[in-house]
Amino acid sequence: MKRFLMVILSFVLITIPLVAKDSREAAIRADEAAFAAAWNKHDAKAMAAFWAQDGDLINPQGRVAKGRAEIEKLFQDEHSKGLKQSTYKPGPLTVRFIEPDIAFAESDSEISGATNPDGTSAPTFKAHVNRLLLKKGGKWWIVAARPVIYPPAPAQK
Repeated sequence: MKRFLMVILSFVLITIPLVAKDSREAAIRADEAAFAAAWNKHDAKAMAAFWAQDGDLINPQGRVAKGRAEIEKLFQDEHSKGLKQSTYKPGPLTVRFIEPDIAFAESDSEISGATNPDGTSAPTFKAHVNRLLLKKGGKWWIVAARPVIYPPAPAQK
């Protein structure tokens, strides 16, 4: 009986961290889906609400926004112009936990429906989004985000 209890206790001690990791990752994935929904509604305030109060964002064009208010302004500006009809489709998300309350997440997402400055339709493009997240007060906050758009590879000769 004592041996059986030791086996059960060992199993519990091994599985608790795995369950905790799964629930942390599920929360981050849920936020990714909620961010996409906010983007697709072009709700700058809701998009910025995923950032920590002192978080930052550098968009693919190199525009820097520090703090949630500036991030909201950046989104408002982008979504009142070329991204106002865009659709954000998140791709597979990879999450790596640096510490229990610190995570690095990245994904390849697709943006369609954007327009060029001259009003013509822009082609659908992929953005690779890197984000550093911090769990504070029971919520995962984006501390830093760096979406990048890679140029196409040169043609092979």
